[in-house]
Amino acid sequence: MLELLGLQSIRQYRALRSQVAAHVATGKVINHSTEKVSVFDQSDPSLTSSVSTGNLKRDGDDEKEDPILVGWEGPIDPLNPRHWSLTYRCAIFAILWINVFAVDWASSCDSQVSTEIEKAFHVSDTLETLSPSLYTFGLAVGSLFAGPTSETTGRLPVYVVSRCLHVCWLIGVALSPNFTAQAIFRSLAGLSGSILLAIHAASTADLFGPVYRTYAWPVIALASFWGTALSPVVGAWIAATGTWWRWTEWIAVLLSGSTLILTLLFLPETFSPILLSWRAKHLRDLTGCPRFQSELDLQKTFSARLKVALLRALHMITREPIVVLLGGWLVLEYIIVFGFLQGFKYIFTQTYGISKGLTGTIFVAIGTGTTLWTLAIPYYYHLYKRKVQRLHTQVTGASSADDYRLWQAILAGPALPISLWWLGWTNYSSISPWSDICALVLLGFSWAGIYVTVYQYLLDTYGIYAGSALAIVTCWRYLASGASNLYSGPMYKGIGVHYSATWLAILATLQAPLPFIFYKYGPALRKRSAFAGMYARPENPRERTGHALQFK
Repeated sequence: MLELLGLQSIRQYRALRSQVAAHVATGKVINHSTEKVSVFDQSDPSLTSSVSTGNLKRDGDDEKEDPILVGWEGPIDPLNPRHWSLTYRCAIFAILWINVFAVDWASSCDSQVSTEIEKAFHVSDTLETLSPSLYTFGLAVGSLFAGPTSETTGRLPVYVVSRCLHVCWLIGVALSPNFTAQAIFRSLAGLSGSILLAIHAASTADLFGPVYRTYAWPVIALASFWGTALSPVVGAWIAATGTWWRWTEWIAVLLSGSTLILTLLFLPETFSPILLSWRAKHLRDLTGCPRFQSELDLQKTFSARLKVALLRALHMITREPIVVLLGGWLVLEYIIVFGFLQGFKYIFTQTYGISKGLTGTIFVAIGTGTTLWTLAIPYYYHLYKRKVQRLHTQVTGASSADDYRLWQAILAGPALPISLWWLGWTNYSSISPWSDICALVLLGFSWAGIYVTVYQYLLDTYGIYAGSALAIVTCWRYLASGASNLYSGPMYKGIGVHYSATWLAILATLQAPLPFIFYKYGPALRKRSAFAGMYARPENPRERTGHALQFK
């Protein structure tokens, strides 16, 4: 089975079979409905039913009868990822965190040694700038297929295959004898690494409910922020000290290689529909009754399930204003941040005469800003939990608690245009560079606020189908990042820091009202969506319909 990649998934599969065998031996199979999912990871015991195995027909005699939709063994089934111990879930979360950090590290690891690579490969500055962009373009293209694939095969097979390939391609980058080989391997490395970045948010949602995810998601977002911010620091000092430039690549290999080992040995499957399909298979095998089916099984073949998932992603990218508008907002942040990979030498080296090593170190200011925003999460968690408790205890679709997420962006959103106006018009040699550094801290603060809000809002809105929505947003932001890395250098050189920052500040100012717009019109948009509120499931999944797709 494709799903059984990694030692932990094999242990899960066997544990699930043992659990099913024990219940079948008693003559009664307990089946808990998954129609309601609690915000606090709690379930309603009244939704539990049971099936007597003695009354079941075997060997296909009852194929014409309705299938028995398989759920969990009970409201607190220990094999349900949401009910694993908090310690175990945090350990899995830590493995995801270091994987995200490693993939984002590789995205900008050689951005500060471009001069050394140009000399080694005898290429122009413009051509070498293409190399890191190809990695981010690969991240963009691969992410489109990551969400639909993970919703079809499960999270773990996608992680294992992508991480193995990612390490192999990074080794190819480190050993590249010429620019052509380097460009090809970086594209392939980005393509394989994209899968992790596209679906790690969905994996977080597998483990934690909306309230507890208020803590979890900002923490794992820090992995992306600091991975992107720290690798230019290391690269800049490698260049400044005259160390062999290929060490920037080998550090990325070592980091990703260590995370691959953790993934293979300790990361389990967390996607509930896959786990329930395993349970259904065990029930069919042990009872001889083919009526036991999971929701995933009712979609027939793998190709049919993948087709539905890809159509769902296509629908979201064309007909879901929530995905389009919020995704566009996040794209601007990434245009700015990845533009700094080429722009910092104009902002700091040329204006203030700061050395290359110190210029790279200033990327820490952006990471500091993201961390400052994250430090406020405990207080926001308290407010959000109190809000949810006041509104409801069970999620059955969209609710006003989703819009409460937007308060983070309402506070952090205006910081983006402010930081850009500040950076652009205090960038003079007569003004201390600490002014620009403080502006970057504020920009990092806004980056964290907008990033976390967009992803949390999409996770809450699209529920079990959030993987498709997040994959689309990931594709957009990395396409924009790759393009930004190409044109930002000529832009800063051509029109200067002042007008480059002004142009970006104008775009940020135009997007600043978005959280207010969604706070007011979000409920109406979710009602019109084909996939919003997918915590609720109809009694017969075969009859579920969407505005654009038919699930029969």
